[in-house]
Amino acid sequence: MIKWEALNRPKEFGGLGFLDVRVMNTCLLAKWIDKLEKGENSLCCSLLRNKYLGNKSIFQIKTRKGSQFWRSLLDVREWYQIGRGVSIKSWGQTRFWLDSWLGDCPLKISFANLFKIISNPDIYVDKAFVNGQWVIEFKRQLNEALIEEWSTLLDLLSSVELTTERDEVFWALDGSKKYSAKSLYRFMTFGGVNDHQMMLVWKCNIPLKVKIFLWMASHDRIQCAVQLKKKKWSGQEESFMCGKFDSSDHILFQCPIAVFFWSFMRDCLGWESSPVSCDSFFREIIE
Repeated sequence: MIKWEALNRPKEFGGLGFLDVRVMNTCLLAKWIDKLEKGENSLCCSLLRNKYLGNKSIFQIKTRKGSQFWRSLLDVREWYQIGRGVSIKSWGQTRFWLDSWLGDCPLKISFANLFKIISNPDIYVDKAFVNGQWVIEFKRQLNEALIEEWSTLLDLLSSVELTTERDEVFWALDGSKKYSAKSLYRFMTFGGVNDHQMMLVWKCNIPLKVKIFLWMASHDRIQCAVQLKKKKWSGQEESFMCGKFDSSDHILFQCPIAVFFWSFMRDCLGWESSPVSCDSFFREIIE
């Protein structure tokens, strides 16, 4: 009766908060990339670095040859890239346009018009800095607007200083700047709009089974006749008691017995009106 996508959606976005193991697997694999990027010297990282990386970043690897585990790491690079930030040191491991090293986002986003006409989008920072000057090749001459944008970029680049150390990687999706699978999982499962009503229910001091029942009622997933008919149920959609369609709202609020119950609750608790649907119940009672 309920799609898996609805069950594993986080509670704050209207789901039941079941763990999406595929997404979590991606987050845990990305943690290995973080270890490699930060130069961890554990046995496994040293083995991977000596066999596949050398002094390169994993983002400099072009081929997909290697063990199944290594290929899995290459497959999740783009997810790790979302939260990857770089503090420039020697510039040899950082892509000029595609990595977040100058500001809060890659230069391809903050200077999108210039990025559209560059000749080499994969150029690394050390290759773009030649003899003390920034050298970027474009496919055509710059007009007045692009020249102004290029001047703005050069002003930002003037504050960058070169050292002999390796570029430092930090995690931008967490306030601690340290990678956590939880922060990437939260980003990957982000639903856009918080379900304010259900979050009030989840915070209530009531049994879990009651919370889940309220969730099912709010999403019209109670196994009433109307819902069962969608599953090719052979019974009738009308209620045996009153002859009306047997929907979730009818069972909980509009059936004569339910009307009597909610009228009793209204008089006992001093409510202005009785709820007549799940929407009115959450709007008037829960909130």
